[in-house]
Amino acid sequence: MSGEVRLVRGAVVWGLVASGAGVVLALALRGTAGATSVAIGAGLILGNTLVGAVTNALAQRLSTIGAAMIALPSFAFRMAALLSVLVALDGRSFIDEPSFVAAFAGVLTLVLVLEARAYARTPWIALSFGQKEKA
Repeated sequence: MSGEVRLVRGAVVWGLVASGAGVVLALALRGTAGATSVAIGAGLILGNTLVGAVTNALAQRLSTIGAAMIALPSFAFRMAALLSVLVALDGRSFIDEPSFVAAFAGVLTLVLVLEARAYARTPWIALSFGQKEKA
């Protein structure tokens, strides 16, 4: 497993846990539109996180400088895709905007905090991107 995937693994797992709880809470408080909005908002963030980690991990396996060369274009492409989805969701009847915004911002904050925490606890991970694990 690459260092990039190690950094996001905990964030994605806890993001899924928080998202599940958020969906249940939104269903109780805001109905099905709220639950759908929480699931979509959290899914966008978690999906973006996973795609970024996997893209960088695969690029690193192809070349020693692969992750450095692909990081910015990958980010730009993912942000364009994310903005396109947000524009497509704007004004849809099945989206409860307060629930969507709360889930989107909450899961984004959770993922960033947990990634930073993982990096702070294991700064050596940055030096091991792409290396194979030793059994």
